[in-house]
Amino acid sequence: MYFQKFIKGINGIKKFQAEHMLENGIPCNWWRNQNRISPIEVKSKLIEPNVELHLNKYDKQLPSSHPEFAPNRTYGDISPFISTTAGAYQRAYNDQYDFGFNKLFSPLVTALGFATKTFTSDGVLFYGYLITLGKKAVEMQQFAEEVREMHIYTNYLPHHHEGEIMAKIIIPSVQIEKVEFYDSDGLLEKIERKEKIKPTFSIKNLYYKDPNKFSNIREIL
Repeated sequence: MYFQKFIKGINGIKKFQAEHMLENGIPCNWWRNQNRISPIEVKSKLIEPNVELHLNKYDKQLPSSHPEFAPNRTYGDISPFISTTAGAYQRAYNDQYDFGFNKLFSPLVTALGFATKTFTSDGVLFYGYLITLGKKAVEMQQFAEEVREMHIYTNYLPHHHEGEIMAKIIIPSVQIEKVEFYDSDGLLEKIERKEKIKPTFSIKNLYYKDPNKFSNIREIL
């Protein structure tokens, strides 16, 4: 079991909404849109097929035959899972110079891309940790899925470079350290110049429980 640090980017929320998430946790879209959920409904949602839909059809609209169909509703809108990033490495090869290397996909840049809609609007980043097992445990709400780990999720995933650590139902408030607010103006240029990226301001979570007293903590890349 590991305590895995993460970053989560969210677009389109205001300061009071971010503060509410710090105090109450970050819910999945399914819970947020449905308002009330039950344990039996959670059990029916935490299944392998829904993992596949979350990872590969998130933005696809539901077919009219789907039991939860509504106009313009997507698989992401009814997902019990919550995407976060911890960064990823991928193998790469340079044909010109005939050598291979491992390419790092920064969790900060990945999260900022989601938070700012590809650097076109302001957004927020949440920092925290999730608990992982080192193996699949889709049905167990308390453990996150290490989607980026190819020895666990062996099927090809086109978005592997996003370094996903996938939470379930809600990320508890006590596991969220802080939220940072970012202005998109000039942000991409700073990243391209490899300048240090700083938020416009941040808020620490008074309810956060530091995992450093526990063992097996894994940092982001």
